[in-house]
This record gives sequence, structure tokens and C-alpha cells, in this order.
Amino acid sequence: MLFPPGWREFRTNVEFEMALVKLISAEAKSAGRADVVLKLRQHVHEMFEHLRRRGSLGFAIPVHEATSGRWPASLIVTPLKVGTSGTLTGAIHKIAAENSVDTETVDGTRFYLWDSAGSPEESPGIRSHGINMVVPRPLRDGGIDPDPKAGLWLLYSYAEIDGAVGKEVADGLRQLGHAILGTFKWGIGQ
Repeated sequence: MLFPPGWREFRTNVEFEMALVKLISAEAKSAGRADVVLKLRQHVHEMFEHLRRRGSLGFAIPVHEATSGRWPASLIVTPLKVGTSGTLTGAIHKIAAENSVDTETVDGTRFYLWDSAGSPEESPGIRSHGINMVVPRPLRDGGIDPDPKAGLWLLYSYAEIDGAVGKEVADGLRQLGHAILGTFKWGIGQ
């Protein structure tokens, strides 16, 4: 998966957690704002714990924005597996909840797509938006599995404060998300 210039991938281990804390708190630390550094450290720790619990492999963010303690967008990568009796499509519809799931085929590979949105209870003025994509794992020979039991869930997300992100900006972020997601290819021998 390729990311635009200025983006960096972070795995969900402790070393990457500490690297992100150092990156996003540098400005507050140099300004002597220990209270802000502590809040940023707590937020990053909670985010990493959440990602680890859900089995995410990592995420990517534009690091030039992160140096100021904020980032406008992220891409979270999580393996998605179902049991022998379940279906990948069923798991996708369960995750998507009431959101409409579409499919798209690119280079012979079917992707599942849906949009999501929500507001955290602790921050009612903030609205997060997500572009969700699940890429089914192909057969070992690269062919299409008619009943895939695993895939990769890619969540491209961004936030807006009190509707501050206009439609043009949101559409641009969506196109950027699709461009990033469109570079994904399964490795050989999956």
C-alpha cells in the first residue's frame, strides 16, 4: 500500500506508540505545556490500546500535520476473519450496521465499500467520517475465492468540527482515501 508524501505508517506496538507521542507532543513540550503533553500521551495510548484490542496491524497519518498535535485523516488497517460457518459478506454487513454496503471491482478484485459517521459522547461538536473498504483475500494461486473467510479492512477516517469540513473538502479527502486504498495488493503466497 502506498501513501502520499508526508504520510507515515505506524504499527500498533509500543515503540510506534512512543514515536507518535514524541512526534505530536513536540510542539507542546517546547512551549512548556506539560498538561497538553499529558493529554496527548493519554489520547494516543487509548487509541493504540483500542487498535490493539481490535487486532489492527497499524495506521497511517500525514505526519506534517501531526507535529502540531492534530491530524486531519488516518488509515487504519485491520485483518478481518470469519469462522468456518460464517461468511465475509455477513461479517461486513454486521460491521457496517445500518450503513449501505456497495461492491466495486478494480483490476478483477472485488472490494466492499461503505461510509460511516459518528460523534463521540465526550466531544459532541466533533463528527468523524469513515470510508470503509474490505478487500477479500484471494486464493493462493491469486484467483478469486468464491467464499472468502478473510479479508483486510481498511478504514480511512477524518473528522470535522461543527460541520467545518465543506462538501468539496470532504470529497477531496474521500478521493485521497480511495487513491491510497487503490494501491493495495495482496502479497504472493497468501
